[in-house]
Amino acid sequence: MTVGEGKPLLLLHGWGTSLDTFTAMAGDLSRQFRVTAFDFPGHGGSEMPPATWTVDDFVALTVELIQTLGLERPSILGHSFGGRVAIKLAAAHPEALDRLVLVDAAGVPPARTLKRRLKSAASRTANAIGRSLGRPGQEIRRWIVTRIASPDYLNAGPLRRTFLAVVREDLRPVMPRIKAPTLLVWGESDEDTPVADARAMEKLIRGARLLVLKNAGHFSYLDQYGRFRLAVIPFLDD
Repeated sequence: MTVGEGKPLLLLHGWGTSLDTFTAMAGDLSRQFRVTAFDFPGHGGSEMPPATWTVDDFVALTVELIQTLGLERPSILGHSFGGRVAIKLAAAHPEALDRLVLVDAAGVPPARTLKRRLKSAASRTANAIGRSLGRPGQEIRRWIVTRIASPDYLNAGPLRRTFLAVVREDLRPVMPRIKAPTLLVWGESDEDTPVADARAMEKLIRGARLLVLKNAGHFSYLDQYGRFRLAVIPFLDD
């Protein structure tokens, strides 16, 4: 999808969603920018990736698309998983983009709370039972997994291996290599990528600015679009 005229802007959607989540935003921003969005492999109308992909594979695909479409140093806006891809792209290919907007972006590992440690222990136990007890063990493993796994993992289907490869990568080491002017936009009530993640990114990305939106969750750009656009449009148009 490409709409509008002006400076190029590439939108990267989150895990388990599609470019459709950007329909309203793209229509609005197309009055000032040439807005492009696409479905990542395995999402929306795109085919499944041919193998287990890592973040680097999604980055390579995005860079190829930028070149194929002739987008001249676009600004990139990434939400959640799309932010994860945008972070690594900006760090590895600083010449490929102008500005970076990270919206409730992934990339900072969750804190090792007691609850998470218990889930990890339960997962290891489930896998051991599945390997040692044959079919009954696999049934027990599935029963445990459905009760401890995240909705994204449970809904990933054939993308589960890719999902695990993606979420296990800590992107904090590459963040200081980002050179593009960066705006962080976060929902104050985001439970998937909490505001603590944004504050970590703010410290690691040189010159990054953070806007926290009240009464907004993980889809802060939908929850508070008016305030979102008042910050994003001047930043992109600077």
